Amino acid sequence: MRIRLGLTAGVLALLAWLGGAVPAWAEVLTRGLLFEVAREGVPPSFLFGTLHSADPRVVALPPPVQVAFDGAQGFVMEAVPDADAVAKSMALMAYADGGSLRQALPADLYTQAVAVMASRGLGEDAVNRLKPWALVMLLSAPPVTGGEVLDLALYRAAQAQGRPTVGLETLEEQVALFDRLDPADQVALLRQTLAIYPELPEVFHRLVAAYVRRDLSSLVQLNEMYNRWGTPELAARFHRVAIDDRNERMAERLAPLLAQGGHFIALGALHLPGPGGLLERLQGQGYRVRPIY
Repeated sequence: MRIRLGLTAGVLALLAWLGGAVPAWAEVLTRGLLFEVAREGVPPSFLFGTLHSADPRVVALPPPVQVAFDGAQGFVMEAVPDADAVAKSMALMAYADGGSLRQALPADLYTQAVAVMASRGLGEDAVNRLKPWALVMLLSAPPVTGGEVLDLALYRAAQAQGRPTVGLETLEEQVALFDRLDPADQVALLRQTLAIYPELPEVFHRLVAAYVRRDLSSLVQLNEMYNRWGTPELAARFHRVAIDDRNERMAERLAPLLAQGGHFIALGALHLPGPGGLLERLQGQGYRVRPIY
């Protein structure tokens, strides 16, 4: 099984490790992965919550999801992973001004980071060129073992069908959110990620299990399980960057697409539930949102 919780919505799972408070809400949609988004006079669109995983249970589309995907006129995802955008994003992960990870970290943390990454096949020279936040992203994903994660599989399928594809963000925008984190916060995130690194396989297991159950509330409540890590202040700042700011931006950019109708929209499942989540935001825009699967 491979799960990639990297630069896209997958980084949201970091919230489960940083001790973010569990949102309490009522009368919102907390179960389901596929939602019809409809308004009178406009063809419905479908919003599908994804998990950045190559687990066969995740990648195999259930029949209702496959039907919605096949019937859509356009495909919408978080960011289109074309080669040029990926290259630019990867460049932003590394120091380009003569800086280095060794200079950015306390000696003990640098030594620990180098040792962990060596166990994953990345040498010290390569590690030393990475920024702290980039190392957090790499450490938050299990070693690559092959297979395409769900989002990429959907993108490939849309391309094969010649379907117009739109990204709500660019990969550079996603990277920039984390690149702008305060250096002290980046170091704190890295220290916390290294501290919980041995526990991450269990985190991934629980995330997949909750996803397969279509249990959005349990995905969010994984926060509570790991609330002993980190500080509430850091968790709040990360939540604002990784979730709140992106939800606002994606909701704004979804508006003209939903007005056209007929789109299949695949976004990380943790963007959907809770106050400020996309389900609530779309309801606030006057759309009828109902679970299909």
